[in-house]
Amino acid sequence: MAMDLFGQRELSELILYQGEPPYLSLYIPTERVTSEAHQNPVRFRNILRRAHEELLRWGASPSAIQRIIGPLEELAEREVYWLYQSDGLAVFAAQDYAQTYRLPWRFREEVFVGESFVVAPLVPLFLGNGQFLVLALEKYRVRLYGGGPTGLTEIEREGLPLDLWKALQVDVPEPIVQYRTGLRLGRSRTHMATHGHGYGRENLKRLMAEYYRMVDRALTPLGNERHLPLVLAGVEYEVALYRDISHYPVLVPEAVYGNPESYSLSELHAHVRKILVRWSDLERQQWLERFWGLRGNNPKASEELSTVFFAAIQGRAEVLFIRPDVELWGIADRLSQRLEIVPPGTQGATHLLNEAVINAFVMRTRTFAVSADELPADVMMAAILRY
Repeated sequence: MAMDLFGQRELSELILYQGEPPYLSLYIPTERVTSEAHQNPVRFRNILRRAHEELLRWGASPSAIQRIIGPLEELAEREVYWLYQSDGLAVFAAQDYAQTYRLPWRFREEVFVGESFVVAPLVPLFLGNGQFLVLALEKYRVRLYGGGPTGLTEIEREGLPLDLWKALQVDVPEPIVQYRTGLRLGRSRTHMATHGHGYGRENLKRLMAEYYRMVDRALTPLGNERHLPLVLAGVEYEVALYRDISHYPVLVPEAVYGNPESYSLSELHAHVRKILVRWSDLERQQWLERFWGLRGNNPKASEELSTVFFAAIQGRAEVLFIRPDVELWGIADRLSQRLEIVPPGTQGATHLLNEAVINAFVMRTRTFAVSADELPADVMMAAILRY
């Protein structure tokens, strides 16, 4: 399994990219490391043929098409790459530009060609903590997982020290390696863990705190860049120690307690998802109560469509509420800040709710999916404004 991190930095690059059109955006569902993984490159080659036809229909020259499609055709032949996928693959290409992201969301198979990259299919990943990180605090080491709605994948982070003894460049004390016991990882997997008493409790705590500081220094820039929530998993004293020293910007208050090695990945994922649902629901409820408390008494609470939309676009919204069950198309004039609601398929129209969510994500605006009965009647989007 493999997963690529996708956050504000990556989304901003796609939105702000300026190259020669056309731009190609591809989305396909993919299979993880299973007997079905052989379908991944087949599906990709099929969608490349569709992309070639769409580029011709758009009016791209043969040389431009080759510069866009050529690198992707080479990717289709990399057998090992296709064995290590997540649940969906997003590809963005232009002439002499290509980015691929293996993401924890099962996309529909779609091809888009135009004068900008189409990122609307990514919206589910920006709502309700669709992406997150899990830091498993194991005995004298850590593991970092990326997660989404469908599962966890262990990921590599440059500079992340995985082992206490190697990170601190100290010898493993002799009693640590005297004997081993098997720990349950799942129904058919075990892990050999070492035990011993080579260091006094205070010395070991000092070493662990120093090690956790090194881990946190490697992860905190990740949180600043991508703003992904981080859930800790470990025994209580390790979680408490890490939380005390951490500067990670989105550290979830609740943790998965217990030895992480005693959980299978699916069990750990289930525990983490429950925590994130509770955390997100609590946050959403608190912000909704604030919205209703301000509504009618303070202009910072707005449900007027154009006000909310342009506040999200410009970073003036502190919190955005949207109804993901609604499709709302319009033409936005950013100079006059006026919206014209139009039928789907109208030339120049954009999906207003998706556009608001995408820009809110880039601006680090808290965004919540809500139901119709949580907002005023006939309101599809509302916000608490910063000013």
